[in-house]
Amino acid sequence: MKKYSYILAAALGLSVMTGCEERLEVAPTTQVEADVAVTDFNSLDKAALGAYSAMQSEDYYGYRYAFYNEVYSDNMEFIGTFTTDLEATRRTFTASNLQIDNTWGTIYAVINRANTVIAQADNLFSAGTITAEQRDAIQGEMYFVRALAYFDLVKVFGGVPLELNATTGLPDIQFLPRASEQEVYNSIISDLTNAENMLGTEERSDPRRASGLAATALLARVQLQVGNYGEAQTKANQVITSGAFELMPTFASIFTTEGSGNRESIFEIDFTTNDQNSLGSSTNPNTPGQKFYVRQGTYEALQASAANGDTRFESTVRIEGSANRRRLLKYEDAVNNADNVIVIRLAEMYLIRAEAAIRQSNTVSEQSREDINMIRNRAGLPDVGALSVTAALDEILRQRRLEFVGEGLRYIDLRRYNLTCEVLGFCNGQAFRNLWPIPLQQIERNPNLVRNEGY
Repeated sequence: MKKYSYILAAALGLSVMTGCEERLEVAPTTQVEADVAVTDFNSLDKAALGAYSAMQSEDYYGYRYAFYNEVYSDNMEFIGTFTTDLEATRRTFTASNLQIDNTWGTIYAVINRANTVIAQADNLFSAGTITAEQRDAIQGEMYFVRALAYFDLVKVFGGVPLELNATTGLPDIQFLPRASEQEVYNSIISDLTNAENMLGTEERSDPRRASGLAATALLARVQLQVGNYGEAQTKANQVITSGAFELMPTFASIFTTEGSGNRESIFEIDFTTNDQNSLGSSTNPNTPGQKFYVRQGTYEALQASAANGDTRFESTVRIEGSANRRRLLKYEDAVNNADNVIVIRLAEMYLIRAEAAIRQSNTVSEQSREDINMIRNRAGLPDVGALSVTAALDEILRQRRLEFVGEGLRYIDLRRYNLTCEVLGFCNGQAFRNLWPIPLQQIERNPNLVRNEGY
């Protein structure tokens, strides 16, 4: 299958880069300034690809942020000497952690690129250069990208500065105060609603670019996390009943099929041999370097489920290497590091629909049991029978853990279930660790930023 790539260029994250030939099948080209290069739909589309490009960064979905959400939970661990990564796996972040600062800056670079493309699309439309349909197609994608980026910030930092306009340099943003969590979530929901309306939700597009249904799916995740269970159930149901997606026939095939061939993938970050991540090499004990492995407890949970027929064990983790490390198998390409990163897939929608319905009604319907069993059956497990509300929610959490190891969902699940004290030790004086620290470097630059309590 032929991939297309988002081109990463060396630049200050506050400026928009472009670097692609054609929509969906593109090749590298030289970076150009947005105000010079964006003159028509083709160049506007290149600028939009620049926003996706920034998401490939090793400080974001290309490595550290993707795995920090796992090692900060009970799913994965870091084995090595880097202080930044040790703080993540020990859940002892300090405000001076340079990796947290790098990730913060990278995510804001994504946001600024999206902001800039949204403004450029309006300018081209006002000038009569592009049509309303072309404007909406690009802006809808950028609203999705911006919403995802802000969600990735708010779920670990809490309230953050909310910048919805294009900026050209640090002086434009360095004095913004933190918005409240609610204000950030309101902006995320607004952006995703705009994306739905602009992109439409009737057809499935290539998952390597945002679609209206991707916005609907992300809305389901966001609404569940903030406790809007009716909306979460509705949005998950819209994705499921659209007919645009279907569960892959086997669990293993989810991670060996990329792009349009993966009917389960709703949105994924594209990587190629020219645009690599570090996920495969950093989980392979047979290659040199610092490593991220599956934790013992997760391994044992998968192994216990395998005793009942669960195929996810053999497709998720394997004991490997001279030190018998628990290698994550979802990113196996340690040579080219070209595995795509699936951000949202259909299996999550079934579990969201079930959880939201149960929490909303405080009962377990036949539909909710069927949703749970869809995930169990694909994994090779038998149906569950009648369940109490507590048992059903426990089963959903169990299935989410077994299903999504290495995919960045476990930590927000533990927070949503109020289990971070019990599972992670964030009790009493350690409760402040439910949020990561606002980077000290950002606070030093911006006197209007306020530290998260405890750091």
